[in-house]
Amino acid sequence: MSEPGAAPPRVDQPLIPPFLPRMIHRLALPIVLIWLGIVFVTNTVAPQLEVVAKTHSVSMSPTDAASFQSMMKVGSTFKEFNSDNSAMILLEGDKPLGAEAHRYYDEIVRRVEQDKKHVQHVQDFWSDPLTAAGSQSHDQKAAYVQVYLAGNMGGGLANESALAVRKIVDSVPAPPGIKAYVTGAGPLFADQSHAGEKGVMVVTLITFLVIVVMLLFVYRSVITMLIMLAMVFIELAAARGVVATLGNYGIMGLSTFANNMLVLMAIAAGTDYAIFVVGRYHEARGIGETREQAFYTMFHSTAHVVLGSGLTIAGAMYCLSFCRLPYFSSLGIPCAVGMLVAVLAALTLGPAVLTVASFFKLMDPKRTLATRGWRRIGTAIVRWPAPVLAVTIGIALVGLLALPGYKTDYDNRHFLPADTPANVGYAAADRHFDQARLNPELLMIETDHDLRNPADFLVLDKVAKAVFHIPGIGRVQTITRPLGTPLDHSTLGFQMSAQAAGRIQTQHYQDEQAANLLKQADELRKTMATLHEQMQVTQDLSNTTHETTRLTKETVKITEALRDDIANFDDFLRPIRSFFYWERHCYDIPVCWALRSVFNALDGIDQVAQNIVELSANLDKLDQIQPKLVALIPPQIESQQRNLDTIMSNYATTMGLNEQAKAQSDNATAQGDAFDKAKNDDTFYLPPEAFKSPDFARGLKNFISPDGHAVRLIISHEGDPASPEGISHIEPIKQAVHEAIKGTPWEGSKVYLGGTAATYKDMHDGSNIDLLIAGIAAATLIFIIMLVITRSVVAAFVIVGTVLLSLGASFGLSVLLWQYILGMKLHWMVLAMAIILLLAVGSDYNLLLISRFKEEIYAGLRTGTIRAMAGSGSVVTSAGLVFAATMATFMFSPLLVMAQVGTTIALGLLFDTLIVRSFMTPSLATLLGRWFWWPQHVRPRPASTMLRPYGPRPAVRELLLKNVEEHPAGGVVQPR
Repeated sequence: MSEPGAAPPRVDQPLIPPFLPRMIHRLALPIVLIWLGIVFVTNTVAPQLEVVAKTHSVSMSPTDAASFQSMMKVGSTFKEFNSDNSAMILLEGDKPLGAEAHRYYDEIVRRVEQDKKHVQHVQDFWSDPLTAAGSQSHDQKAAYVQVYLAGNMGGGLANESALAVRKIVDSVPAPPGIKAYVTGAGPLFADQSHAGEKGVMVVTLITFLVIVVMLLFVYRSVITMLIMLAMVFIELAAARGVVATLGNYGIMGLSTFANNMLVLMAIAAGTDYAIFVVGRYHEARGIGETREQAFYTMFHSTAHVVLGSGLTIAGAMYCLSFCRLPYFSSLGIPCAVGMLVAVLAALTLGPAVLTVASFFKLMDPKRTLATRGWRRIGTAIVRWPAPVLAVTIGIALVGLLALPGYKTDYDNRHFLPADTPANVGYAAADRHFDQARLNPELLMIETDHDLRNPADFLVLDKVAKAVFHIPGIGRVQTITRPLGTPLDHSTLGFQMSAQAAGRIQTQHYQDEQAANLLKQADELRKTMATLHEQMQVTQDLSNTTHETTRLTKETVKITEALRDDIANFDDFLRPIRSFFYWERHCYDIPVCWALRSVFNALDGIDQVAQNIVELSANLDKLDQIQPKLVALIPPQIESQQRNLDTIMSNYATTMGLNEQAKAQSDNATAQGDAFDKAKNDDTFYLPPEAFKSPDFARGLKNFISPDGHAVRLIISHEGDPASPEGISHIEPIKQAVHEAIKGTPWEGSKVYLGGTAATYKDMHDGSNIDLLIAGIAAATLIFIIMLVITRSVVAAFVIVGTVLLSLGASFGLSVLLWQYILGMKLHWMVLAMAIILLLAVGSDYNLLLISRFKEEIYAGLRTGTIRAMAGSGSVVTSAGLVFAATMATFMFSPLLVMAQVGTTIALGLLFDTLIVRSFMTPSLATLLGRWFWWPQHVRPRPASTMLRPYGPRPAVRELLLKNVEEHPAGGVVQPR
């Protein structure tokens, strides 16, 4: 049914619509319902995409890489682990760790070892005094234990294991002032997955908000915006549901990066295709076509572009599955399947929704499509194609000149928020340890014989020494140097000096004996001084005794005379005395009692006199003994003097012998001390008896395999191992080991090297190869698709060539932004991911532009270029800006690597939309002229102009329309 004032059909549009658009137009409502059913079914039979991605996450470990295989070999040889997933449990205290911290540590280790499902091995160095110093910081405030977990890094079991260990550590009460952290490569991957799961919803919400704003700005219609948003939402839900269902049933694996990229690409591509559909429909309605005519015009102009674009993106993404690194290969199938669903929805659901909305007159343009500005740009380009091309190349050089300074970063720590648990643990470790301490390399050498003997240990230390002397290597630990330095007393210099050990030990005892002689001499001197004092005191006592005896004798005489006088007095007063003793109440009479007491005292004079006589006799005896005591002391003094002389003589003799012995052993001990203090490893040797030491046997278990045929070395870098400098050490380490074992019994042994730098070296090398493989495959696929759609070899080459130029310029702009302006290196994944995605996405807008060139070619090359620019300029620009803004919303992702990928793609899309598609490709097409369409034959001038001598333009147009009616099968009819 036609509308009044309907425009006549275009000469390049068939009068009878093809089958597919006719069926979509007729079955629009059922098609919409079918897609809603697909969304409902796929989102109910399987959990949400984030849940499936968490439970069915694929490992990020490249299983065919040398570093991964080396780690597996180390684990199997030592019977410890069979995965590359490890964690570090770090203890940090606000003061040196003591007994309480050790008990806390022991409890954590005990509980972790009990979890057999998630923990395969605990490398406990801190509990062993022999190796404790190697796992404790110099300030004694931190210590760590390495735990090997189940599941390869990035996989579902690996993430579960890391979280399980973290829960165990959190369940153990920590003493005051002590904190425990779970960090390392495994927990870092788990935190990355968790951050990606949380971030994808936030980024999706912000993306929809950005799209809403941009659609409102472009179309100035809330209804149009809501309808387009509904298209995108259904496409996104269908793509998520299909991928989640396939992943849930194990048909494909998922990853954090695939989940994030799939959602954003589905939204961006779906929005782009909606803009293509609605924009072309509005353009057709703007020139007066009916709604049905505009529908068929839209489908005829955009279906092959959408199909080609979708196949290009899906094919380029699928090319990532050819990569060896799971970081890239895990993106391939999920993103390709999601894009195929989005393309199928764009080809069916989009036109169906447009038909239903058009029926209710909801999709008519609210304003006339602005073409004047783009027409002027097109006119300027066809007039001055060479200068325009030169300017665009000059702009591209801005980005290209930044490429030589490109530097990359391999440390995932820098691309996660600082408050993630693993990064918090790394920050705590950095406060006490070198940065490389928690990210060592493991070197294992496997021989064909038992290594537990002195001869093989000489070779082992030669290897350790060779590796240690490589520039950039800070520490090498093995059984010959468990703390990173040579074992004490393990040099020939010390062992030669140890031959004087017995003599040195005897010397010590002799020195002590000589010191004892001096002590004896001192004691004798003290005794002699005491005897002298005793003799003086005894002499004084004898003199005093003699004088006391004389005085006592005189006192006896006086006492006897006194006794006689008192006796006379007592006889005279006896009658009176009796009176005092007879009186019963004398006690009560003071005078009586006093006189009675006097008489009692006079009665005691006889006893005093008797005692004085006896005292005098005893003093006479003492006076005779005291001189004899005095005479005994001088001989004692003389005897002690002779003993003192003998002791001093012995001391002098002993000291002379000791000095002579000491002089003979001084050089030997100085040599041993010098070798020990210098930590010199030039003359390493362990005698056979060392292997019998229980401590040494315990240390052997940590570095020598159970069968004794293999030994491992723990290598620490001086700087960051996850850096180009750290990666550069890997080949020198292998070369140093090869040179060290050459010509020894170990020659021909197998050498295995794994660890942080070794892993990233394999990733660096693998990413270069993967980029080459995926890039060539994607470019070839894109070229083939462009060739099929444009049917022009030159046009296909121009599309691919301009995209490649755009890749270099946009990546250079990203380097300029991140490295030189923001001061952050790009993640190593950004280059490969951005290039593959830009290869796919960047060709879309060129394809749409060249398709419009092809539609307008009947007007002549230059006029057709101007018309194509005018008709598609605003549509393609809007689509490009929306796609770029969608990718730029990755800036809000907690994963900085996704932010870098998103901004790189956004910059590339902006460059491709505003420079390449708008100026470079049209100028190239103008310069190449009809050769742009080779091998097709096109006329540089319109056919109507060439037929003007045969009639007016309306007659010529009628002739062409009649020619169209004779070819009802449809297709583009080129004027003859």
